[in-house]
Amino acid sequence: MKFRAGEFEFTASVVESGQLDSPQTGNTLQLLTIQFRAQKAGVHESAVTEALQRQAGGLYSLDDADQPEMEWRVRESNWTYVGTEPWGVNHHVWRIEQVERLECTRLVIASISLEPYDYAENVADGRVRLAARALISEADLSTLSHVFGAVDVTRLGISDTARRMRVSGYVWGESADALAVVVACEDVAEPRVTVDGFRNGASGEELEDLIAANEDLIGRRHARRHVADVDAWRLME
Repeated sequence: MKFRAGEFEFTASVVESGQLDSPQTGNTLQLLTIQFRAQKAGVHESAVTEALQRQAGGLYSLDDADQPEMEWRVRESNWTYVGTEPWGVNHHVWRIEQVERLECTRLVIASISLEPYDYAENVADGRVRLAARALISEADLSTLSHVFGAVDVTRLGISDTARRMRVSGYVWGESADALAVVVACEDVAEPRVTVDGFRNGASGEELEDLIAANEDLIGRRHARRHVADVDAWRLME
């Protein structure tokens, strides 16, 4: 198979293949272990650099016309020098995973429907976490301020299936002539206790129970979440 990573192109052999179910969409993703040789020092250095830079994607397998066919990310990489200087060859082995490019066209949180103009999500410890930036009406913003506990969240354009998630945070502000919100959600998980104490937000949920029963606390919390520039930061570094 032929691959391209930036300006670096190489031909590799597939030595192992597999599949996994995407935790974000449920789609089947391809896994490959590929290997190739880098005889020249410059090729070897390019391979090492690109393996590090393509951990989030940007590696493409090419079709017979040398056009990008599928995107991959490098999960693991290593190399071994075989032979004696200066006639030896660096043998590279990469473990790569098919990349899903996700586009959320509409985010539905309980009864609130948003059209994100900025969106990001990832998976940590098996749980989906997302952040979205969208215009919002005053009525929906008020409703959002009263969302506590587990609710159904649907990421249309990614999956039509609702996930049980909790709103882990939100801020709001003015964008041009409209209100805008940045909201974060994460999958609901059973609480865990370790030497570090609660995990999975168990103690935070108890605090939310107290806030949910007090309109004055909800109002003060909502006011503190107003920001001067709702577009001033990236959703994912």
